[in-house]
Formats: sequence, structure tokens, C-alpha cells
Amino acid sequence: MSRHAQPTVLLDFLAARTGGQLTRARAFLGRVREHDPDTRLHILHSNGALGFLDDRADLVVDELRFAAPGIALRRIAWQNARLPALLASTGASAYLTFSHDLPLRFPASIPAIVGVSNLAPFSADARAAETRMMARLRLDLLARTIVSSARRARCVIALSEACRGMLVERGVDAGKIEVIPNGVDVLSGIEDPATRSTLLAQYGITGDYLLYVSHFYRYKNFERLVQAFAGIAPARRAGLQLVLVGKPWDADYHRAVTLLAERLGVAGSTRIIPGASGVELSTLYASARLFVFPSLIENSPNILLEAMAHGVPVVASDVAPMPEFGGDAIGYFDAGSADSMCVAIERALEDTEPRESIARRTRAQAALFTWDRFTARVVALYRSVLG
Repeated sequence: MSRHAQPTVLLDFLAARTGGQLTRARAFLGRVREHDPDTRLHILHSNGALGFLDDRADLVVDELRFAAPGIALRRIAWQNARLPALLASTGASAYLTFSHDLPLRFPASIPAIVGVSNLAPFSADARAAETRMMARLRLDLLARTIVSSARRARCVIALSEACRGMLVERGVDAGKIEVIPNGVDVLSGIEDPATRSTLLAQYGITGDYLLYVSHFYRYKNFERLVQAFAGIAPARRAGLQLVLVGKPWDADYHRAVTLLAERLGVAGSTRIIPGASGVELSTLYASARLFVFPSLIENSPNILLEAMAHGVPVVASDVAPMPEFGGDAIGYFDAGSADSMCVAIERALEDTEPRESIARRTRAQAALFTWDRFTARVVALYRSVLG
């Protein structure tokens, strides 16, 4: 029982440091008071990741510092050793994390809500894409950790029906799983044509281009995309570029993709951009001839939703849950086949449907997924746990 006048929810954002976890944390915390003005919310974050909370008097914010290297391991050790005591001292009535980590010593008296955001450990294709034994062992360990946490939690947030199905297959009670997909935010790109052209030229983009946005991990399937691009009929590929935007988190894989482009003779028409600001990225989305999303596995594919929300034509992997999010608004291909991907790209490039019509369709589909809806449903879930 909380020692505070109102119930306290401890929100653990210690794992929200980059990528989708950070996007979700920003979106949720920026909207939560619109849906819940009363509950006492105690926020944990690490190493300045949520520094934008510093002026939030409506929240209790604790920042922890974990030294590098091994930040993730230090975080997990702290959660197992210190989190139970913090829960007791804050009088927490419930615990919420959008990561999958539920400490083994978590007190049974406090209801826990655990989000599952990573499906790569459950994908045979993602595992097969890894060339190093340690990477495969890490996926195996993550799979066991996720399932263990989900089984022990009071409630589980799955970001897609595909996620829900994978958890149920592994013995998690279907009755405690709530499917709450991510939302999507769209920043305005550069409107002025001259400024936009200058930006594209700075990146070496000179004409029509295919775009893919993702950090470099093997399950993101960059190599098959490069193979598909090289397979486009020469007459069609003339003047066309492939633009890849993402940080080289897996440096070996980043090098392998670069070398593959050279070996296939398309390095001169391939541009690799190691990240871009929000406005620049929006400009890249909106200016693309076609967005290609070849990922072998996702949970709630934020990047796919962003591309659709910008009104760009899209072709994507047919692996679940991509059709769950893209619906009939986009085209699909077999993510395991560069030939299938190439055919889908060529078909999209030959499509004569007006771009305005495609944009209306993709934007309408993306509009089904909002951060307001996500936040409202998460608030309703923890309020039901609080009773």
C-alpha cells in the first residue's frame, strides 16, 4: 500500500537511451498528464537520456549514472540489487517498464506491467542472419529473459498482434497481454525547394532515389536490399540512387554492406548517411521516389509508419507484423529473396497512380497509429492494475 495520499507508479525508463525506446519514452511522458493528471509518477532514467524532464515539477524524477563500458549489464545488476528497496521506499503501488527486464528478485506484492519491444530473439531469420556465435547466444538469452519477465508480470504490453502470438506460443497467459501499438510523429521537412535541393546535394543525392532508414544491424536486411538494387534493369536504374540512413552500430555489418555495394558495381549510386536530424530526415522521406523496408523482424515498425505518414510510396517485407501496420496502403515482398524485393521495387517504380493518391492512402493508414492513443491505453492499463 502506498504511503502517499495518491497511488504511485514507478516508471522504469533506464533502458530508454536510443532508438525506439527513447522515442516511446518522449512520446508517452509528453502526453501522460493529458490522460492522467492525478497519479504520482516516479520516473527512473539513466545517463541524461531524459534530460528534458528536468523542468517537470509534475513528476518525481531520479537519474542514475552507469559507467561505460557495460552500461546494460550495470543497469541490470542495479535493477536486481537495488530496485526492490527503491520500490519499498517510494511506496510504489505499481511498476511499469516498456523494456522487458523484470528483476528476478522483484517483489510479488507489487503489480508489474512489462512491455515487450524486441522480437528479434524469436525470429529464426534474425538468428540466421547473425554470423557470430556470441550474437546468437545473446538472442537466445534475450528470448528466455523476455518470456520469464512476461510470465511473472501482472500485465504485458505487446506492441503488435504478432508479438502477442509469439508470447502466447511460449506459454504466456493470453489474458494478461494487451496489444498497444506505437504511434508516429511527423516533423515538417524543408519546404523551400532551393534549400531542400541544397540539403540533398550535400548528401550527394542528385535525382530520384530509393530510401531505407534504419541503424545497421544484420536483421535489418541491408544486404538483400543492395542486391535487389543491383538487380534492377540497367535502363531503369540509370539515374536512380539508393540512400541508406542509419548509424553503424554493427560496424562489421556496415563494412560488409559497403563492400557488397562495391562488388556488385553499385557503390557509385549508393549513399550511406550515418544519421540525420529530424527535419533533415523528414525531408529525405518526403523527397524519396520510393521507401523500401526490408527488415526481417520488427515489433511495431516505427520507421515504416514514419515513411507512410510522409505520404511516400512504400514497399515492405511481408513478414509479420508489417502487413498489420501497412494494410492495403503499401506493397509487399518476400524479405528472404532479393529477387522478390527487386520485382516489387520495379513494379512500384512503374506504377502510374498519381503520387497524391498514394499519399492519401499511406497517410490515412499511418493515422490509425497515434501516440495519444498509445498513452491513453497505457494509462487505462495501469489504472486498472491500481484498481
